[in-house]
Amino acid sequence: MNQRVFFTLFLLGIIFSSCKEEIQKAADVIVQPTAREAYERNFSKNDSLLLQWKNAFENAKRDSLQITLPYSESGVFSEENFNVYSYNIQLKEGERIVVEVEKQSDSAFVFIDLFQAKSDSLKIFKHLKSSEDKKATLSQEIETSGFYKVIVQPQMKLQIPFVLKIYTEPLYAFPVSGSSNKNIQGFWADPRDTGSRSHEGVDIFADRGTPVIAVTGGIIDSAGESGLGGKQVWLRDDLFGKTIYYAHLDSIAVFEGEKLKIGDTIGFVGNTGNAKDLPPHLHFGIYKSKRAVNPLSFIKKTEIQTSEMPSAVTKAVTLKNRADVRKGPASVYKEFGSLKKNDTIIVLGKNQKWFHIQTPDSLKGYVNETVIKPLPPN
Repeated sequence: MNQRVFFTLFLLGIIFSSCKEEIQKAADVIVQPTAREAYERNFSKNDSLLLQWKNAFENAKRDSLQITLPYSESGVFSEENFNVYSYNIQLKEGERIVVEVEKQSDSAFVFIDLFQAKSDSLKIFKHLKSSEDKKATLSQEIETSGFYKVIVQPQMKLQIPFVLKIYTEPLYAFPVSGSSNKNIQGFWADPRDTGSRSHEGVDIFADRGTPVIAVTGGIIDSAGESGLGGKQVWLRDDLFGKTIYYAHLDSIAVFEGEKLKIGDTIGFVGNTGNAKDLPPHLHFGIYKSKRAVNPLSFIKKTEIQTSEMPSAVTKAVTLKNRADVRKGPASVYKEFGSLKKNDTIIVLGKNQKWFHIQTPDSLKGYVNETVIKPLPPN
């Protein structure tokens, strides 16, 4: 092959490769592949490591570990093992789940997926959302109360420390200025009028005249004094398709048709209407398709659990003749396996006083820190 022919073929190869990349980019605009799917393109479909990595993800969908939020876990993504972190979580309408993975390397890929249980059996889950490309975070508004699954999987051959945080935050701001969860002293479904009706909202107690704010942006549907609610305001939330109800106000600071942004003053805490014999408070309600829903999860302030000391343990050995393996990081969780003395286990991470472990036969669970001894890294 002479030099000219070689050079021509070389140029054609570059052009073909460039065209292929452009076609792929154009297709991605339409199909919008997940970060996981884009990562998998870097390998042959029959690559043995890729197949093991994908199989570990599929197996994680069947894991039954349970956690309550807020939750944090620290550990080391292991280069030796195809570690996958899977958690079943109960979430409520009105919450936003947030999953964050803090890691040392910004270039390292960590994939986060959220699934929703199709039934209470927790055996069938449908995929809801994946983390975006090069972002080790995921957040999602919860529209239906029920059980969900979070799966976190690092890229192949990754060996770096991490801190995982999973928590919820309310979709709306807190409706009474300067107040917090402790000011809520009347709850959804509390009996009213000697049990003839139930409470369709929450009561937030505060000093008379405390500002009441718009929990979200929207339009004032009505504002005035009427019936049991006394001086009341109805705010239509166009973002989430709900109507917000404020009642027993001492005075109103808005008018019908007014457009508000989050944090604007609606009125002031009082005890008008059928609350005249009670201390000043705001009755706060949320309506969806003209039906009241429990507003607590929409406004309840939440916390983020912090890791006391990041764990660097990747392997451990059991110290006792029997070490219980539990479905969650607390003694109240169901025991569903056990370890014998001197069993060597893989440590995925640590939450408070509980190690998240995997046995040689792939059983995953939690064991208390008192029953195992960390092994030095190889």
